Amino acid sequence: MLARQIVSELNRREIDPNAALRGLGFGVSELASADFRVSYEQTSRLVRRAMQLIDQPHLGLAMGERFNPITWSVCLLGMMAARDSHEMLELTIGYLPSTDHFLSFERETDDEAFGIVAEPRFDDPEVNAFLVENTFASLVRLGRHVVGESFGPQSVELRAPAPSGPTRHEEVFGCPVRFGQGADRLRFPAEPVAVPTADPVVAQLSREVLAIKRPGERAPSALEEAIVRAIRADLKNPPSVRTVAASLNFSERTLRRRLLESDLSYTRLLDNERMRRAIALLTERRLSLPNVAEEAGFTDARSLRRAIKRWTGRTPTQIRRGEDH
Repeated sequence: MLARQIVSELNRREIDPNAALRGLGFGVSELASADFRVSYEQTSRLVRRAMQLIDQPHLGLAMGERFNPITWSVCLLGMMAARDSHEMLELTIGYLPSTDHFLSFERETDDEAFGIVAEPRFDDPEVNAFLVENTFASLVRLGRHVVGESFGPQSVELRAPAPSGPTRHEEVFGCPVRFGQGADRLRFPAEPVAVPTADPVVAQLSREVLAIKRPGERAPSALEEAIVRAIRADLKNPPSVRTVAASLNFSERTLRRRLLESDLSYTRLLDNERMRRAIALLTERRLSLPNVAEEAGFTDARSLRRAIKRWTGRTPTQIRRGEDH
């Protein structure tokens, strides 16, 4: 998660991260949750504060160059299990964990290159430049970690205007970098490179886990974030709508109206969280089915089986084995 990366960077520079998090609605301790998400508004404010506190040109690039690959968790495992560099990049742009709410990605292929285009979802050039540089540098670093140090793009195009002074872009990417372009684009060689740790079974399992965990195609609103946090706090005994409303200083009627206006449903949000939790437990831990049901908030294993079938069309056993329908 980008927020964790920013906090880590502030700590590395001996800057109190609480100064950057103040008033954002979450603290350092909440970032320890694997399922914690932030809205674009929260992220953009955090990025701007980090740039002010650190005051380094192209901070996103510098952070991407240094980032720890292990923070991409299941996505890293899927990349390491991919057949070749093209499959690795396909998986990455489909399930990129740091900025999938704030940047969308498209593949562009021709006889000369395997291209990746990043399209910002919000109109904020300064923050978008940070996100693109951070994501592109992280992706290149991770590709070299998986495939080998010689792996990298053959060219990089950035929307951001050309800097007035020297930068480290070409050193970081290892290829020509052009600014002021019509799109943010990475162009990798057209010929795929084999991944030395390829494993098709692990690759398929990783994709399944990532598909379940993926938060969706849009950035969550602050309202959705607040409700999801309340649900995750005790999935076995989730709060009522009235309780959540009171915690947000809303009446129950107001909260239901806000949900309706946002095309959200408390029942659907609860169902989604139970689904994520159940699938994660089935694929990541060897709990018995009754224990999975309990942890995910179901009354019994039978109810869990029905829900799994409804969500995925498969049985819990098939999910554990990584089997198709």
